[in-house]
Amino acid sequence: MSYLLALGGVLLAFGTEIVDQIPEDLRERGTEIIDTVKANPTLLTALIIVGVLTAGLFIWGVAKQVFKAALFGGLASAATWYWYFNIR
Repeated sequence: MSYLLALGGVLLAFGTEIVDQIPEDLRERGTEIIDTVKANPTLLTALIIVGVLTAGLFIWGVAKQVFKAALFGGLASAATWYWYFNIR
């Protein structure tokens, strides 16, 4: 049984094999596509740069969120200690 969810124009399938979602012609041309990319060093370089850039941006985003959470936790902790020892 397959459950489909449309999210931002992307169709996600739950409960089915991922391979079943790949079009047949793309599966048959897989080695051709890989050989084309290997034969074109400019395309290979561009794909590597985009991959490294997106991985770096992902790590940067996670680090920013961790910093925000730590800052918020520190402020909440300081406010709690201030309230407990000075106001209470």
